[in-house]
Amino acid sequence: MLRFSVSLLAFSLLGVFAPGQSGILGGVQLQHFLSAGHGAHPELDLLLRGQVDLVSVAVVDAGGRVKWSMEGIIGATVPTEGVRALFRDERIQGVEFSLYRGSALNDSMRVKARVDRVHGGEAPLLQAYQGQGVIVALIDAGLDLTHPDFQLADGRTRVLRYWDQTLPVDAQFTPQPYGYGQAFDSTAINAGGCPSVDQPDWFGHGSTVTGTAAGNGLANGRHRGVAPEADLIIVSSDFDRPNWKASVADAVDYILNEADALGMPVVINASLGDYMGSHDGLDAAALFIDDRLQQAPGRAMVCAAGNSRGVANYHLRGAPSADTSFTWFRVNQNSLFGYPALYFELWADTAEMHQVQFAMGGDRIGGGRYRLRGNTPFHGIQGVLGQLITDTLWSLSGNRLGVVQYFAELRGEQYRMDVFMPEPDSINGYWYRFMTAGTGGFDVWSGTAFGTSQIVGGDFSNFTEFPDSARYGQPDTFMRTVDSWACSDKVITVANYQNELAYFDVNNNWLTFAGTEEELSPGSSNGPTRDGRMKPDVAATGDITLSSAPLDLIQFFLANDPEKVAQGGFHIRGGGTSIASPVVAGTVALLMERCPMIEGHQIVSSIHDGARNDSYTGPVPNVDWGYGKLDAFATLLAAGPDMSLVADTTICSGDSVAIDAPMGLVDLIWSNGSTMPMVFQSASGSLSVEGTNSAGCFGRSDTLEFIEVPTPGIPVIMQQGNVLSTGPATSYQWMLDGSPVPDADQQELEALTSGTYQVMIEDENGCYALSDPLLVVVTGTGLIQEQARFRVWPVPADQQLWIELDREGPARVTLMTIEGRAVRSTEVREGNGAMLLDVQQLASGSYLLVVEVQGGRRSVPVIIR
Repeated sequence: MLRFSVSLLAFSLLGVFAPGQSGILGGVQLQHFLSAGHGAHPELDLLLRGQVDLVSVAVVDAGGRVKWSMEGIIGATVPTEGVRALFRDERIQGVEFSLYRGSALNDSMRVKARVDRVHGGEAPLLQAYQGQGVIVALIDAGLDLTHPDFQLADGRTRVLRYWDQTLPVDAQFTPQPYGYGQAFDSTAINAGGCPSVDQPDWFGHGSTVTGTAAGNGLANGRHRGVAPEADLIIVSSDFDRPNWKASVADAVDYILNEADALGMPVVINASLGDYMGSHDGLDAAALFIDDRLQQAPGRAMVCAAGNSRGVANYHLRGAPSADTSFTWFRVNQNSLFGYPALYFELWADTAEMHQVQFAMGGDRIGGGRYRLRGNTPFHGIQGVLGQLITDTLWSLSGNRLGVVQYFAELRGEQYRMDVFMPEPDSINGYWYRFMTAGTGGFDVWSGTAFGTSQIVGGDFSNFTEFPDSARYGQPDTFMRTVDSWACSDKVITVANYQNELAYFDVNNNWLTFAGTEEELSPGSSNGPTRDGRMKPDVAATGDITLSSAPLDLIQFFLANDPEKVAQGGFHIRGGGTSIASPVVAGTVALLMERCPMIEGHQIVSSIHDGARNDSYTGPVPNVDWGYGKLDAFATLLAAGPDMSLVADTTICSGDSVAIDAPMGLVDLIWSNGSTMPMVFQSASGSLSVEGTNSAGCFGRSDTLEFIEVPTPGIPVIMQQGNVLSTGPATSYQWMLDGSPVPDADQQELEALTSGTYQVMIEDENGCYALSDPLLVVVTGTGLIQEQARFRVWPVPADQQLWIELDREGPARVTLMTIEGRAVRSTEVREGNGAMLLDVQQLASGSYLLVVEVQGGRRSVPVIIR
């Protein structure tokens, strides 16, 4: 449902601002609010930018209070009459304020989202999960506390805290430091002390959303939500509160503080939002929510993507060029200012706007043609930065068409600019063109449904001629998700696909609806964000879902529209991304029950990794479905830990097998009692491991069964001439002087070089045995490429052994025992000559002298005495 406020008095800014006035903060919308009277709002929520300590003092000096802060941003409430004075304070660097009003945007659902597999504890899950020990918090239109789905079996409430932002200030119940509404705990609710209801204007929205996320089905055993055992925190949003996004930031802060005090993980669902803003998650409310979500594990937020796909194209991506381009806008007779006006906001990164010039023109439309009647002078962004610039738009014949006002402000590394024509002189038969030239780019979101001006799109086939068509900027179908937190990487944004097409109503009538089950809803908003990031994150079932509803609303439907009430009389038909979002929020609650220390980025990754695709989604991720359709079962598994054990379960007698614990475990215990990351198994037996990862996700491995087998006997080498052989085995590897002989993997080996030989064999169990060494002297052979000629003396030797080569080095000489152990070595790097080995400390006996030169080696036996 798309709504905007029209409660403000009709008012022209022309009598308030002089052309070129400087020092203005907050833009056209805030100035209009302050000038239109504010008797109903003695205080104003503001999102301020600047140095926190300095701005905090400025707020207190203005009679206000600081509710929360983060680096560079302060959430404050200030007496409305003191706001103008506050903005003259040099300590205030920027303010965010808007008149855009917030809007509140299941049995088969559980099957399609694979929730039933989680409720049933299907393997490889180790148990069933239903949200026990987790808080599901909902920022919405309130809740019917009397509905049995939100009560325990003994009639006590499942709601731990309830902040109704719509109630008047009360000294006892108004929560601080927020200073508005009233808050109640479960004790007050059980005692009947909470007067809050599901706001009637939203037709049970809060209860249906809550029922989808966490209804327990106690009313009649049907239509349970995703996390039926979770506890609840409810914030009933004041959708009419000026600068509404600030109240959502307050709600998030309140929920996280209460969850911390209770020592419980919490997932927040926000099936609400507005469609205007920068769509990049860089606004103050979104940045504050990001900061709070990241301060501790066990925190998450899920939101609806929006239902605006069916709204006339309201996004424009401007791409100025050297030749002036333009786009038409229509005057909105029912603007958010309460009177006819042309108005839209423009957003751009600073680097994209410096070379752009802009102006407004007016066209007379009629008779199958258009005529440009005139345009204002062109401006650059620096010329309207921090000040309201007023131009009069004159026709070529000298008639005033209207007054155009521009105001731009810097927000971090982005520009926001107002383009405003209050009550143009010429409305009927006129379209007003926003003209640009230069290089760069910008984005505009604007449409009649939002209280701003409709961007004119189409093929203009009704024009007899349209020579400017090549220069016309058409609105497009992208970037339709709601603004602020819905564009944050820290928040999971949810699209909506068709859940059901038929159901039995309360009178047992079988109702059917048009559409295709499992297909994306035609209203589901799509991404990406303004800065090109993927949104939405995932899609879940929305249309048509049966969920809990206020009991008084059900009575109304029973009397007037019974087909909306499901069998059993406690649930009604709902849909949209508002219902898809709590399916994901409930899934996050199940995930938190399994993994109570899971961090926000791990939750987002688990949702992404667990999502599934099919013929409807096509390749994912994409800007319609995100990463695909929610799969609750796969989401819980994606959080880990992977408890796979990989090891050889056959143990050779006298040996052991090393088994590594699965990666990522921070706490573990083996079935043998060890808590080390690696254990050794040396005998037959069973082994398993269980433990948790950093997110607190518990896992248990399968059991490995080990078998100890005997090792093969020591092989015996038999020699016949230069041919060596051994007994039968599964595999062989011959060794020369302690190193494997390349390609020597057969039962026989022809020895080509003198040296110490061994053979390693493997049996059918994978066990190995190594033979005793055998000294083999190959006479006159043994060179691989070239003979190494040398002379050795004296033989036998008792103190020194001389070796003389007949070729240039380099060369290396090694004296080895019969067992193959090197006992002496020397080398020459270049030139001819004799090499000397000192052998006087060696035991008497037979040795092997090995001479290695480039291209070959040769060995001869020698005797030391």
